[in-house]
Amino acid sequence: MLDKRYQALYITSKTQSYTKTAQQLFITQPAVSQQISSLETELDLKLVDNIRGKIHLTDVGLKLAKYAHQVQLESDKVLDSVQASTSQRSISLGCTLSLSSFLLPELIGTLKQTNTRISSMIVNTGKVLNALQEGKIDFGLVEGNFNKEEFSAIKIRDEEFIGVVNSKNPLAAQTKLDIADLINTPLIVREKGSGTRDIFANWLATQNYHIDDFHQVIEIGNPSPIIELLQRDVGVSFMYRSLVDDSLNNGHLSILQVIGFPIQHPINLVYLKDSYFANQYRQIATSLQFNRH
Repeated sequence: MLDKRYQALYITSKTQSYTKTAQQLFITQPAVSQQISSLETELDLKLVDNIRGKIHLTDVGLKLAKYAHQVQLESDKVLDSVQASTSQRSISLGCTLSLSSFLLPELIGTLKQTNTRISSMIVNTGKVLNALQEGKIDFGLVEGNFNKEEFSAIKIRDEEFIGVVNSKNPLAAQTKLDIADLINTPLIVREKGSGTRDIFANWLATQNYHIDDFHQVIEIGNPSPIIELLQRDVGVSFMYRSLVDDSLNNGHLSILQVIGFPIQHPINLVYLKDSYFANQYRQIATSLQFNRH
């Protein structure tokens, strides 16, 4: 179990109030102050500043609070792992909506061999990372960017990222398109926080463009309706080829011949940095890499 003083520090980093921290811990406000003061004395570090009656953690305090929280999450998982019998092994994971269509089934097939209870959360990249920080999941499959100082990652594979349009759209017949050729066409994109959106937005930035430069932008939080709209010839979109392989093969959709595309983007298995379970996550990643071939 984590020293209660570190727990008080972490909760204070969130509440920025000794009173609110005391309420969550069911202790008095002076007790919270004493615990943090004791920790400062022991470590010989200034962890909390009181500026005009408001509590603020120092940079060192914030780093220590974040580390303490991770230690608590990991210790809870280790304890659960030790207490559970082999027949009760469980695992929880997060996966982005785009990857859930073609990679999640492979992952479940791998995990079902060693776990009797598997739970999954299918949300965008930002929410997967938040769930990791809060200890709601063990690891996540993401295609978006993440803080490499906070998370460790194992690359599963590179996926082809392409522009897509209805095969009957005149843009499908053009062989050298640039963004200027697409600006007047509706752009269908995922919501903010989506890894898919970030990939396209980051590429646009290299071309000195922004999503808002398109005359019409349609935001949809799920890839399936986006594909349906493309099949109805409503605009263009950019996504993983694996999501639309069937539609490309049957001729309903075509790949936009945009200069600079397609691009290869890594798919990562992400978990908290320095996790006790890193070897387990590496084994899962290896099985997914192996299944690809």
